[in-house]
Amino acid sequence: MELSRHEFELFRDYIYRICGLVIADNKQYLIRQRLEPLASASGCVNFSEYYRKVTESSLSGERSRTEGPPETKNRLQEQIINAITTNETSFFRDRHPFTAFKECILPRLNDRVCERKQRHQSRKGPKVRLWSAGSSTGQEAYSLVMLIKEYSENAGMKDSFPRIPVSTEDFVILATDISTEMLARAMAGEYNDTEMKRGLNPERVNAYFKKQGKRWVISSSIRSMVEFRQINLIRPFTMLGGFDVIFCRNVMIYFDIETKARIIGQFYEMLSDKGFLVLGATENIYGITDRFDSVHHGETLFYQKKG
Repeated sequence: MELSRHEFELFRDYIYRICGLVIADNKQYLIRQRLEPLASASGCVNFSEYYRKVTESSLSGERSRTEGPPETKNRLQEQIINAITTNETSFFRDRHPFTAFKECILPRLNDRVCERKQRHQSRKGPKVRLWSAGSSTGQEAYSLVMLIKEYSENAGMKDSFPRIPVSTEDFVILATDISTEMLARAMAGEYNDTEMKRGLNPERVNAYFKKQGKRWVISSSIRSMVEFRQINLIRPFTMLGGFDVIFCRNVMIYFDIETKARIIGQFYEMLSDKGFLVLGATENIYGITDRFDSVHHGETLFYQKKG
């Protein structure tokens, strides 16, 4: 199925409107490769017909959220989002940000937990909240849980608050993605041999996974610590509440500067005082905002909200 220049521009602009992804002019082949199977499955003979079908479906869904089965309202739009988004991920991907989290951020979060417990004169203060934004199939969020579990089992920063125990129950992790397909896989917590070999050592495989047939299933103790939700970052999302740490790695590279600024602005509003923002290795906030301090730990650059 051929994709004309005009058809490419229609889909490029449509994709930008629904999820903010910027598709370069030289990526016409990408649109054709990823959307052609969807167009054919929808019974369309060309991309123009498919575009009309997609946009008419979207408009119909906007006019009425009560007419027709839910799967027909936004199904075509969700299929496009699932097809066009990049979902490259792995356990402990790039490793050094997780080293920084373990060695630099987690000890500070430990102190924060203990301070909150002291302030509330209770063993249960407000939980520390972490957000994995753009979580794909869940490996990043589950990697963070593993580090938190291992840290709490090793007693954390005993020297700072020796009488107040810190446990995994003191942490809450939210993982979000725009792709319903990726979220379904993340919630299942099942991975193949190739995915398991990327980033996991044998000790963690034995501790946190069980082999079921050809799949590895993550333990319920890890999975239960993560809440998954569908979130489109180009829509307002401050209703998610406050967070102490936000991981948003290898997501901002797909947005233009205006979209980045809106997202970073909301991150700032949602982060607690001295909260942490971790972006991808090729991403930064320079030229976007000066409301964060840069923090270097080893090979990792992350950001801390100014107090």
